[in-house]
Amino acid sequence: MKNVQLIISIIFGILTVLGLLAFAGILPRPESKTTRLAGRLTMWGTEDRTVMEKFFQQWLTKNYPDVHVSYTQKNPATYANGIIEALAAGEGPDMIILPNELVVRFADKVEPFTPEIYSERQLRDTFLQIGEIFVEPGKDILALPFSTDPMVMYWNRNIFSSNKLVEPPKYWDEFLAIAPTLTKKSEAKDILRSGIAFGEFSNVTHAKDILAMLMLQTGNSLVLRQSTGKYLPVFQGKADKKNPPANEAFRFYTDFADPLNSVYSWNRSLAESKDAFLAGDLAVYFGFASELAELREKNPNLNFDVAVVPQVRDTTNKTTFGRVTGLAVLKTSLKKPLAFFVTQTVSSPEYNQQISATLKTPSPVRAVLAKGTPDPFMKVFYDSAIISKTWLDIRPEKTNEIFKKAVDTIISGKETVSGAVGWVQQDFTVLTE
Repeated sequence: MKNVQLIISIIFGILTVLGLLAFAGILPRPESKTTRLAGRLTMWGTEDRTVMEKFFQQWLTKNYPDVHVSYTQKNPATYANGIIEALAAGEGPDMIILPNELVVRFADKVEPFTPEIYSERQLRDTFLQIGEIFVEPGKDILALPFSTDPMVMYWNRNIFSSNKLVEPPKYWDEFLAIAPTLTKKSEAKDILRSGIAFGEFSNVTHAKDILAMLMLQTGNSLVLRQSTGKYLPVFQGKADKKNPPANEAFRFYTDFADPLNSVYSWNRSLAESKDAFLAGDLAVYFGFASELAELREKNPNLNFDVAVVPQVRDTTNKTTFGRVTGLAVLKTSLKKPLAFFVTQTVSSPEYNQQISATLKTPSPVRAVLAKGTPDPFMKVFYDSAIISKTWLDIRPEKTNEIFKKAVDTIISGKETVSGAVGWVQQDFTVLTE
């Protein structure tokens, strides 16, 4: 017994000494039972490479030195097809930045966040409403919101002040009243300066997004995602409704290209609307928050400001169109646990606030926007992001053609507004089959 007690005392003494040496830093401490976060991930997106690499190096790797994300910037025009081709060849990345217009196309290619990893309740509490585009009804979350880019109204201060207008319109009916004043025509009725670039499609920057915004403001969701997984176009509204919201949106938009209408202010012979605004020949330009730096760079002398897009009067449905991206983990990734961790970390308020400041667009995180901002332009962007909505674009390139055809047939007189919207409904239905 004495020998046993002696042996136990010696072992206990050795362990105590080793523990003290480890605590003092002389000896390394034993590893935790929890697996240490480490590994390399690949991510693709269309965001600027320099911006993204700087963010990962200064924030993620700084706090998690053994976690590295290799980011590759891709061309927006070939982004979707490039990912699909890479997946087919077994060479795809672990993660992608998923824009809202690709949600439908990539729904079966990403590994969803199950409720155990990230619940819908968490997403609703953490992110703006526009982020719910990544939630499948009754299913899981396809991506966590990463950035937002709301549509805003840039307005030329010189044009407004020279016409004794002290502020931009807050409602569309106000726009109808001032459009003839803002538009300047020659004696031959040629447009020399335009109040608003609505009506045409080919030379109106973001024409499809503007039309979507007008429809969303009337309460039209454009396309619904059913619990069965199918998509339902809803342009014609209820069968018993004589004038669906989509009809009103297309009529309002195309009126500005009708030479016989008092608000006539745009035609296809004019320059691209963004170029016209930069040249000082367009009073208002409907663009995105992310375009601010470009506008300033291309014309430093342009005296402009920004405002929330006009709304429908007497409605509580304040809305603008917005773009939103999410961070998604691809099904083909061999490092899903680490990819899910990085996605959740980057989407947290602390990290997302930094990426938002770097990208110079509003954060989709409610807690970040709640802090406010002293920047006068960013204040409008924040307000616009809060009311921004988007829609399930089934096939972006095809839906763009459908909207263009509808606008062209209306302004050419080949089809009534109601008839054109009917064709939109039918063409969208074919895309969903």
